[in-house]
Amino acid sequence: MKTYKLFLIIVFFYTLIQSSMQYLYFGDHIFYSSFEEQVSHSQIERIIETSQKMRWVGYASFPVFVLFRVSFTAICLYTGLFFADLPARFSRIFKIALLADFVFVLSALAKLIILIFFREVSTLHDLQFQPLSVLEFFPGESFDTLLVYPLSLLNLFELGYFLVLAWLIRDLVNQESSERPLSFGKAFRLTGISYGSGLLLWVLVVLFINLSLN
Repeated sequence: MKTYKLFLIIVFFYTLIQSSMQYLYFGDHIFYSSFEEQVSHSQIERIIETSQKMRWVGYASFPVFVLFRVSFTAICLYTGLFFADLPARFSRIFKIALLADFVFVLSALAKLIILIFFREVSTLHDLQFQPLSVLEFFPGESFDTLLVYPLSLLNLFELGYFLVLAWLIRDLVNQESSERPLSFGKAFRLTGISYGSGLLLWVLVVLFINLSLN
């Protein structure tokens, strides 16, 4: 399948899932439940109005978000393969990153299913969780806000993303060069070193920004 078609399919699924979230949970009542003890009703009405006006920004950001994440992953993998002296074209690595991104589509879908069938949603806080993450195994625990993002990345879907990337990288390298076959174990280590290092750097940047804002 062409790369641009994969990109459009991913964006379509994200838009569909987000539209379902908006329809099911982002009614006026959830804003009143979330903010009624903090601000006045007139302020809540302004929050609702702003949310409705800015809704299109969320949908418009999906292509940019997917392109950024896939490009980031592709650059990390390409750098790792380059230093490992393994042949690979960037366009094919980019397509691999797109294919692996379906893992995150499944993550978003799993979140929607969990919300529909297994959780009661009454405030915006109830919508802020990552399925099968470390945070979900400590319900009710209080974590420093700085730790919420890195801990949310410790989840089974992120592990699945690593595994899919490694599997696709192994196939790609073996197709490009049959003289130097790459085992899955080596591909997984390469993925961990390249994409894993990039992800760690990204987390540190996010933590630095949060510290600066606070």
